[in-house]
Amino acid sequence: MPLLDSLDPSLSSLEKKPERNFVRIISSTMIVLNILSIISSILFLFDLQMASFLNVFGVVLLLTFIGNIVVAALPSNKQTLDQGYLLFAILAMFLLPVINTVASNNPFNQDSTSWLSSTILFLLLGFGTVVAWTKRTGSNSVFVGSPSLEKQSRKAVIGLVLLGLCLLIGLFSAYQLLVGKTGGAIEMFFPGYALFFSISTLAITALLIKRKRTKVRVSLAIVGIVIALVFSGPVVATLFALNEAEHEFTEVFGKNWGESIPDDASSYFLNTPFSLPNYFFGTGTEDFTFKEDILFYEGKEGVDKNIKLYFDAYLPPGNGEALPGNRSVLIRIHGGGWTIGDKGAGNNAEVNKYFASQGYVVFDVQYGLSSEEKFVDFAPVPENIVADFTIDDMVRHIGIFTDYLVKNNNEFKGDLDTVFVSGASAGGQLANAVGLGLASGQYTDMLNPALKVKGIIPIYPANGLARHVGIDGSDELVDPALLVTEDSPPALIFQGTKDGVVDPSIAKEFDKMYRSQNNDGSALIMMPFAGHNGDFYFSSYYNQVFMYYMERFMYLNQR
Repeated sequence: MPLLDSLDPSLSSLEKKPERNFVRIISSTMIVLNILSIISSILFLFDLQMASFLNVFGVVLLLTFIGNIVVAALPSNKQTLDQGYLLFAILAMFLLPVINTVASNNPFNQDSTSWLSSTILFLLLGFGTVVAWTKRTGSNSVFVGSPSLEKQSRKAVIGLVLLGLCLLIGLFSAYQLLVGKTGGAIEMFFPGYALFFSISTLAITALLIKRKRTKVRVSLAIVGIVIALVFSGPVVATLFALNEAEHEFTEVFGKNWGESIPDDASSYFLNTPFSLPNYFFGTGTEDFTFKEDILFYEGKEGVDKNIKLYFDAYLPPGNGEALPGNRSVLIRIHGGGWTIGDKGAGNNAEVNKYFASQGYVVFDVQYGLSSEEKFVDFAPVPENIVADFTIDDMVRHIGIFTDYLVKNNNEFKGDLDTVFVSGASAGGQLANAVGLGLASGQYTDMLNPALKVKGIIPIYPANGLARHVGIDGSDELVDPALLVTEDSPPALIFQGTKDGVVDPSIAKEFDKMYRSQNNDGSALIMMPFAGHNGDFYFSSYYNQVFMYYMERFMYLNQR
């Protein structure tokens, strides 16, 4: 290019014109997409929840994030601005899931979303607009050379090393995601957030290729794009799995189940099984009343001595009778391998808030934990709930809560003739034991028969696994699948295909047990790439799909 400039400036100008036109076209497109995304975000935050709008907005928003990274990756005379945007994009995609999760799991956060999260997204879109505008109006060349590594400052070299390390960590995480069933932290927390990390990987790659020579750029770009594509695998696979989820639900409720839900009820439900805007902004909840730390049992003797058990209550606004839940009761039981865990933020609190705002009377209940080796060594556990408890003791504790509820229901006004029981992992196993135990009528000495169970909702239930960690109990309560009969209440089961803690075969066997007992009331929803704890992020593609069917399952089984 310099040689062309000296020999024939007009020829150099002709050579640069196509690349300038390309930059202007893509930059102009991104200006439009950013403005559309900003306007749509404002409409979304004003609660415009139409399914068609959400789908279109979600696609536009995702294309805008990716397009802004592409534009920032193009060389220009505003390198500092480009790099600033890419760094901000990386930071935003790490902060958003954290902020959304904290807001979601805070029982005191009424709407379950965060103004900080929304602010970050608006700043990201605004920053992207500025970058695109600068590229459109400035001097650009796709073939502008970047400074060699030797000419960069020491600080820049350190930054590049850190970015390269991030890319290597991404490569390892992508491998773990594909292999699955590791039982580690990546399996438990990564898959539901993977789309955030897909976008941040693209931004990291863009930053790296702006600093390298052409051959290295191509190699880095290929690696970065491959990692980003792997990270986008869970959301893509989930979209393909929606047909199977619908088929499972239809098997239980028939092809025309949707006609059984009137418009005034469905208006409170999720409009679509998955919404990208909810994924990025968080899923909001409506009004509810929260009552914390209500003591329902204080042990005086035996294994229960000095044990204190509490529950939290999430109550509908007003009388709740005009809402879909109609004051039906939802009992939620936390997981944690029977040795850790607690109610509140540790039990995906937004599930409680979400259903309370739909008219359900929701109880988040403690139970005694075993003093066996903790499922996670560093996990904090309230001292008032740990002793040498068996599975029978834990079911008995929840039974004590059912007695308390029957005696004090004037305070909560729950419909005890319409009760649902739900929990995850160890909580899923206990939910099965309590729900099926109540329905069987065999455990009236432990569980109050005044509660009529209309459905159980186990999430990757750890049926039969308690003895593997040294916790004993009667056969039927340790493995509640043994309690399934032809008359057992319907079950909606959630399970990740890559669960390395509770093997998917356990959920499948529980589902098959229903069919073997001539009971067609079980629906198993399998989520691709999801590991243990796949529902941890309430607004993840996994949990949105499950909430979509859970709210409909509960409504249809009230009648």
